[in-house]
Amino acid sequence: MSVYMLDESDDLLVDERFAPDRDDPSLNGQKMFALWRRFGAGRRALDRLFLAPYELEYITEYFSTRRDLRVLTYPLKTSTSYEKAQCLGSWSPLNVIKALYLQSLSGDLYAIVVPETGCFLNKDAIREQLGLDTDDQLVKARSLPRNMAHGTCSPFLTADDFIDNGGPVRAVVFDTQTLQCKREESQLDDFSFGLDHRCSIQMNYAACFDMLVARYGAAVLGRELLGLAFKENLVRRNGKIRIHYEFDALNYRTARFIEQIHGFGDVSIVNDYSDESYLPEVLTPNDFQRMNPYVYRAPG
Repeated sequence: MSVYMLDESDDLLVDERFAPDRDDPSLNGQKMFALWRRFGAGRRALDRLFLAPYELEYITEYFSTRRDLRVLTYPLKTSTSYEKAQCLGSWSPLNVIKALYLQSLSGDLYAIVVPETGCFLNKDAIREQLGLDTDDQLVKARSLPRNMAHGTCSPFLTADDFIDNGGPVRAVVFDTQTLQCKREESQLDDFSFGLDHRCSIQMNYAACFDMLVARYGAAVLGRELLGLAFKENLVRRNGKIRIHYEFDALNYRTARFIEQIHGFGDVSIVNDYSDESYLPEVLTPNDFQRMNPYVYRAPG
């Protein structure tokens, strides 16, 4: 794994001769087993190497005075939040952000930007939060904005992608509770961008929201996207208590709480197929390590 830090230099300072496909060991076939490499990259370098092909230079412009921005490259392709979290080693899926593009009956697209909590989104609840008519419905988008593919969808749009400029996107929507928690945590979160499944960009979820609001104004919204809905079954027998929860929806605060108290025990995990998230078959850490020897622990 290679990390490109905005305006910092460590192992190697990137210059105009640097070409990732040739010089980045995560992309040129060397795969850097069990190591990560840090590159210092100024704003122009990050734009040239990664962002300019997608007209996303506004990202480095916003963060040029704020820092806390980096681009990562991976030796293997990833398409899901769980695969990305596995590659990042110690990272929680709650720090991997996905953008799901939903389409209304009119054909307008809505980018739903949320962390991976493991639960599906309630499209009817989102429709109500967006103020759409009761006879409208949201479905998985049949087509995506430019410079995106399934597995690399992101909130990083250009002005031409929005309805007012002839594009398909009506709004980019973030979850309000997650915004509040992420501001308090001040951690980096991982986002896909562009078309390359071997690249990602990292910034705080709330900072991403602030950046997009500063650029696109009212087209970027905060709404209660992640609700909390569950069934609880408590059985007390012979001095032992067994509690079974079945979550239909899981908000960020509860997902983080569960993650923090999980501890150790007998755990079984079952995933069904999701047409929204393209979840892979369940992989235990040992299974994943066997299939993918190039798993890294992200710096910082």
